[in-house]
Amino acid sequence: MRTPVHCDVAVIGASLGGVLAAWRASQAGHRVVLVCEEPWIGGQMSAQAVPPDEHSWIESGGASASYLRFRRDIRAHYQAQAGFRNQARMTEGCNPGDGWVSRLCFEPVLAARWFEHLLQPAQAQGRLSLLRLCRPVAVRRSGPRVDSVTIQRWPQGDSQTLQAQVFIDATDTGELLWLAELPYRIGKEAQSEFGEPDAPAQADPLDQQPITQVMALRRWAQPGPVGPAPEGYARWRAQGVPGHRHALFSPHLPGRPAGHSHSLPFSAEEDSPALDWWRYRRIVSAAQWEQGLGPAQDVTLLNWAQNDCATTPLIDGPQGRDHVHAQAQELTRCLLHWLQTEAPRPDGGKGYPHWQPAPELLGTADGMAQRPYVRESRRMRACTTLTQVDLMRAPTDTGEGVAIAWYPLDIHPTCRSGHSVNAAVEPFVIPLGCLVPTDVDNLLPGSKNLGVSHLANACTRVHPAEWAIGEAAGTMAGVLVDHGCGAQALMQPGAPRDTLFTRLDQQGAARHWPEDLLRRRTQHTSAD
Repeated sequence: MRTPVHCDVAVIGASLGGVLAAWRASQAGHRVVLVCEEPWIGGQMSAQAVPPDEHSWIESGGASASYLRFRRDIRAHYQAQAGFRNQARMTEGCNPGDGWVSRLCFEPVLAARWFEHLLQPAQAQGRLSLLRLCRPVAVRRSGPRVDSVTIQRWPQGDSQTLQAQVFIDATDTGELLWLAELPYRIGKEAQSEFGEPDAPAQADPLDQQPITQVMALRRWAQPGPVGPAPEGYARWRAQGVPGHRHALFSPHLPGRPAGHSHSLPFSAEEDSPALDWWRYRRIVSAAQWEQGLGPAQDVTLLNWAQNDCATTPLIDGPQGRDHVHAQAQELTRCLLHWLQTEAPRPDGGKGYPHWQPAPELLGTADGMAQRPYVRESRRMRACTTLTQVDLMRAPTDTGEGVAIAWYPLDIHPTCRSGHSVNAAVEPFVIPLGCLVPTDVDNLLPGSKNLGVSHLANACTRVHPAEWAIGEAAGTMAGVLVDHGCGAQALMQPGAPRDTLFTRLDQQGAARHWPEDLLRRRTQHTSAD
C-alpha cells in the first residue's frame, strides 16, 4: 500500500454528480481528490452513454446555470461545423442526433471532453487530483465520522488510502454507505412507510430497477458481417419481460397502465413523423449535414426496453456486481444478434444486418459503453426523505431547497415483481435535508444516493437532477471545511447554513422554480 493521500474533500466516483461535486469543491479553494473507475469521467452522460433525460421546459430554463451552459456548449460544437444544417425533425431546438428521447442527443465523448476541460484549471493549479481506474474497497469509520477510504486500481493493482475532512459518495451504487456499514435504503419501500400511491404492500430490498449495457450501432448502406449466435442467445431469446406478456426481444415496450405494452417499428423513413426504435436514442443523424461535409451514416445508442437486464438485482443480491454486469453485456450482444437476424422489418422481411457496432464512438473495442447504466442506488438515511407524495404537490419555496428537478416517475419493470410505473409528477424542489445524513457527520451523497424513496429516485436519477445534486454536495463540502463543522450543522439556522445558500445562489444553482415556468404549468394543467 502506498503512502496515504491527504486532502480536504475526497469525491469517490466520477459519476455525473461526482464531477460536478469535485468541480464545486475545488472552486471553493479546497484540495480535492476525484476517484474515477472508468477511462471517461461523467457517468451516465459519457461513460454510460445515456442521452440526457430532461423535462419539457428545458429550452426555457429550469436547471442550474452550469447545466444550461453545458447544453449551449455542446450545441455550439456542432453549429460551428461546416455543413451542419440544424434541421432536426423529432424535437424542438438544436438536436444534433435528432433522436426523440431528448432535445439534445449527441456523441458521449463530447461530454467527457467537456468535463475534462471543466476540471483542467483546478488540476493545473494543484487543487484537484484525478485518480482513474480505481474503485473503493474499504472505509474506516470512527463512530459518526469517516476517517479514510481505501481505493484500489482495478482489475488488479496497488491500493491507496485517502484521508479527508469531507467525503462525497458519488458512486452509482452508494458503495461507501455499504463499506462504512451505515444504514441505507435499497429497493422498494412498503406503501405503509410513506403512503405512496404506487408503492407495493410489502417492502422488497431486492426488487430493483434493471441495469442496461448500452452499445453504439452504426447503420451502413450495405449488410455487414453477422457472426454466430452469442453465448446465452437461446435463453435471452426466450426471456419474457417481468410482469408483462410479451417477449423481451420484440418491438414492444412496457406502457400504461401497468402490465400493458405498446409497439414501435424498429426503423422508419427519415421524413416519417412516427416514432421508431432506431431514432429513439440516435446520436448521429447524417441528414443533419450537407452531403459530403459530415458523417455518412447514422449512429444510435442501443439503450432500449429490449436490453434492460432485470434477471437479478445489482445491489446486495445473490450475484456479485461483476456477474450482473457480465449478464447485462451478454444480453446486449444477444439483442444485437437478434436485431441483425430476426427483428421484423416494415417490408415483411427479418433482420437488419447493416446495423453494426461503432466502437470508436464509446472508446471501447466492442462498441459497448464503458460501464452499464445504473438506475438505482443504495440511498442514504437522511434528515429528509423525498417521496412520491411530495412530488404530487405543487412546489412551494420554503427557502431550504438546494436544487430543482422534474421528470416523470419512470420505473422500468423491476427484477422481482416486474412492476413498472410511469406516473406524472409536479416540478419539485430537492430540500437540503435530502443531502444531510442522520448517522454520519462528514459523508455526503453526490449522485443517486440521496434521501429519496425508491419511487422518487425515478425522478431524481436523471441528468439535470444528478448534476444539481453533485453541485450542491460539492458546495456543501466546501462549507463544512470552511466552518469546521459536521453536516447536521447545516440543518440549523446559523453561519454554515447561510454561507451554503449564499454560495448556491451566487453560483446560479436553481433552488426554486421560476415563477413564469410554474404559471405555464398551471395554465397547461387547467387546459387539460
